[in-house]
Amino acid sequence: SERLRDALAPLHAGADAVDARLVDIKSESEKLYAGYLSEAIKMSAFGTLAIVIMLAIILKSAGRLARVLVPLALAVPVVAAAHVALGGPLTLFHLVGLLLVVAVGSNYSLFFDRRAENRLSPTRDASVLASLLFANSTTVAGFGLLGFSSVPVLHAIGATVAPGAMLALIFSAVLASPQRDDQDTVNLMKAR
Repeated sequence: SERLRDALAPLHAGADAVDARLVDIKSESEKLYAGYLSEAIKMSAFGTLAIVIMLAIILKSAGRLARVLVPLALAVPVVAAAHVALGGPLTLFHLVGLLLVVAVGSNYSLFFDRRAENRLSPTRDASVLASLLFANSTTVAGFGLLGFSSVPVLHAIGATVAPGAMLALIFSAVLASPQRDDQDTVNLMKAR
């Protein structure tokens, strides 16, 4: 770019001076992108704080709040770390994907929280769990296909949401720890 500036210098001198300007598009677009990314991260943090406050008010229990938030707090960094470990930079599109992981995963967390708080009948519990697994499978398959796209935006979102949704379900199920007694477990086994 210095050579180009030197070449344009004679146009700025003399009576026939031309108002020529050099715009480094690469540098300017990188600055613009960095600004967008910084703003998106800031807004995501404020949004996360608002969601945590809202859930705290609704759930009215630190234990329940943890049961809902911990699976998400595990799924998001695990997916982000996997992307970095595989050598890819995290972009604005990965951030969008991580926000979708939180949106989808929060449904799983809230389901397992409700399940732990309100014991469902064994027959209903099994059918609801089957529906939940089916919904998760379609989410993972749909976004997983996007992960194979050659379009960078689709690839980033798909490669982020598919594993994130699966991990959110697994972490939600594992960390829910419903308090079932032995009779409830026997009833659940009989319903199958």
